[in-house]
Amino acid sequence: MPTSPPRPCRHFGCPRLVTTSGYCEAHAEEGRGWSSRNRASRHKRGYDAAWVRKRDRILARDCGLCQPCLKRGRTTAATQVDHIVPKFEDGTDDDDNLQSICDDCHEVKTKAERLRAMRHRGRASNNGGV
Repeated sequence: MPTSPPRPCRHFGCPRLVTTSGYCEAHAEEGRGWSSRNRASRHKRGYDAAWVRKRDRILARDCGLCQPCLKRGRTTAATQVDHIVPKFEDGTDDDDNLQSICDDCHEVKTKAERLRAMRHRGRASNNGGV
């Protein structure tokens, strides 16, 4: 079977080419911990039947429209419900911390949150865990 062509490392600005995981050896740590295989089930993470009911209620409250898009003057159908303040930053499941969001906005927001989390973890490890 032929090998896949090399692709750029997924780390922003890295010029190295990779043929495996998406990250070069220098940035391999960034690819760890985000695999679906390593995550607990949706139910263990708190997305059970009660969450599904809450999700439906939030989508109805927001008329099925993406709230970040509305703030920018666009009308886009929402497909997900998102925590405004992420749970890893002590956000809650309260209705006022939830918003309807489209896939594109959710992807952008999640990437930004992931970068903040990685920076925060890096800072904590550089400060002796403080």
